[in-house]
Amino acid sequence: MSLERLRPPTATPQTRIAAAACLEKLAEQDMERACLAASPYRAIQAIAQGLAQNHATHSKVWVVQASPGKPYAQVPQSDGADMSTGNISAWPLWFRDGPEHFEMPLLYLLRSESVAGLRAAIYEAADRGILCNDAEVTSSRWPKSVQPAVPLWLASSLNGIPYDPASGQEALAILRSALQAMYLDDEPGFFYMTLHDDKGKLPASTQADVHDAYKGMYRLLAAPESSAPAIRLLGAGQTLGKVVEAARLLREDWNITSEVWSCPSYTRLMREGHEAERWNMLHPLSKKKTSHIQTCLGSRQSPVLAVTGYGQHIADQIGSFVSAPFVALGADSLRETNGFPSAQWIVIAALKALGDEGTLSMRQAGEALKRYALA
Repeated sequence: MSLERLRPPTATPQTRIAAAACLEKLAEQDMERACLAASPYRAIQAIAQGLAQNHATHSKVWVVQASPGKPYAQVPQSDGADMSTGNISAWPLWFRDGPEHFEMPLLYLLRSESVAGLRAAIYEAADRGILCNDAEVTSSRWPKSVQPAVPLWLASSLNGIPYDPASGQEALAILRSALQAMYLDDEPGFFYMTLHDDKGKLPASTQADVHDAYKGMYRLLAAPESSAPAIRLLGAGQTLGKVVEAARLLREDWNITSEVWSCPSYTRLMREGHEAERWNMLHPLSKKKTSHIQTCLGSRQSPVLAVTGYGQHIADQIGSFVSAPFVALGADSLRETNGFPSAQWIVIAALKALGDEGTLSMRQAGEALKRYALA
């Protein structure tokens, strides 16, 4: 056996052609409609099915179905390799011969609650592709159904960028941009998405706004012009629905306006912030670079409350790039609760942040504890 066969496929012009075909399929209205009202889990399943069954893309994408979730219909590939329901590993991709031995877009669907499982899948994929972990659709004693080491490892793994999409619309937008970055712009590394199956009650975003999900954050709800105190609420994944509900409670119960931002990747925001700081330090005479989070939040001083379903440290990553008073809230922030911070706890954290700033009386946070029976 030639050792050459053990090397992963390399990018070629055919790679870019294949990626362009996939992007064209993902831009079709029926695909956008399927993802608009879907959870991230359902959206990725629909995308995998659509790419595998479409005559223009089924031979131009590698789909690995390693997740024990419900598979989609089996579609044979033109070269005889089944890359749908029968393919539960990326290893066959290393042994392809002849003119078909070139890199194509890889969508790897798996379920793993451990770093070891993720590392095995990433090694199989040669540090490439879009890995989608649906562990969150199962119940577990861990936040977001993965061991605490998983988000820490993903945040420190410079070869990959982790995302926690809140909706199918976000998952589609991130997938499109990831395909563009890896297979058309030749950027190295892999992308990771955690998938949940909760549709939630999120307002639909414009395509222009949700496109920035790939950059790490975009504004979901603007604060109306008002003289009432304002706070900026950030949420990721399933917690974004809690944040939207908290914004409603702040408005109706406390006459406080909120600006709501979706932050699918606190890690990407943190990394880009550090990159901008480093560039500015090494180029003191050049025009300063501004990171995406600084562009979004600007220099306004209304407090920022960032919420995550992981441990608080994940949202804390962006704290040094926020010029305003900053508070992070995670699954481990409130020992009395199990799972994500509730909308009521987010309200109390927001009231306390405004109290610490001196905008409100701290008594209102105490009143909220009693009102929501959390004291």
